[in-house]
Order: sequence, then C-alpha cells, then structure tokens
Amino acid sequence: MADVINESVALELVKLIARSEGRRFAPGRAGSATADRQWVLRTYAQCLQAVQRPAAVDKWLGAKPAGRGSRRR
Repeated sequence: MADVINESVALELVKLIARSEGRRFAPGRAGSATADRQWVLRTYAQCLQAVQRPAAVDKWLGAKPAGRGSRRR
C-alpha cells in the first residue's frame, strides 16, 4: 500500500514540476516545451526517490538540510 501512495505522490510531483517548467505532455502547443519520454522517465525517477528518501533531496540540490532551529518559548 505504501508503494502505491509513494508512486501517486511522485506522479503528482512530476505534474507540478512540468507545470512550473512550462512543459506540456502533448506536442504541438506553441510556446511550450514538450515533456518527452526521457524527461518524463528521469523526472519521475527523481520524484520517486525524493518521496522514498526525502533526506536525500537536500544533497541533490546542494543545499544544507533543514535543521531544527531553536525556538524561544
């Protein structure tokens, strides 16, 4: 069951990334880049890895992991 959820979340991430990058899943639309097979497969694989191992995302992006900042109470 968890695999199905992870795969669903990864697919939704692909859609969000495609939208944010202006990519379309259907060719022939002027002014937009087509999400070809290679882009879709690579992006889905990256999204699935991000969902399965979120801590690795910061490493891929070259960012420092979000720390737990000390809060004053």
